[in-house]
Amino acid sequence: MTMAHLDGKVAIITGAASGIGKEIAKRFAVEGAKVVIADLQLPAAQATANEISRSGGVAMGVAMDVSDESAVEAGVDATAQRYGGVDILVSNAGIQIVKPIDEFPFGEWKKMLAIHLDGAFLTTKACLRHMYKGKGGAIIYIGSVHSKEASLLKAPGRPLQGRRQGRR
Repeated sequence: MTMAHLDGKVAIITGAASGIGKEIAKRFAVEGAKVVIADLQLPAAQATANEISRSGGVAMGVAMDVSDESAVEAGVDATAQRYGGVDILVSNAGIQIVKPIDEFPFGEWKKMLAIHLDGAFLTTKACLRHMYKGKGGAIIYIGSVHSKEASLLKAPGRPLQGRRQGRR
């Protein structure tokens, strides 16, 4: 018999209705956590929570736009009300917008930053209030490999005209 490592812990995972977030939620549930599927799409969050529950885990779905402070507060408060607190936050929500920089609309740039940066801030702020009331907790931030290395698909994609290339 093996002991579950996250037995009884309450974990909020953002962007967890699909992809990496969903796989994290499923694994946390296997390890004994009560998982909260926080996602922009409530029906998809509930579907993932139902899938985890059918597999023997404990899960609930909440609607959460991580760039909206009131939505974050509501989702975190609903979690604490149902499960008595928050022990783990996995800040996973993210989007990818791929365009040459000279064609990248500023509004889309701000949207991407709001989800990645403001979302991490807002979810951390809301969860810490509950973690401070309890026995502390853990916060995990998920980032892309493109935070550390360049990608040709995300570069401007054409040589600069009228400049010598390869030298500054």
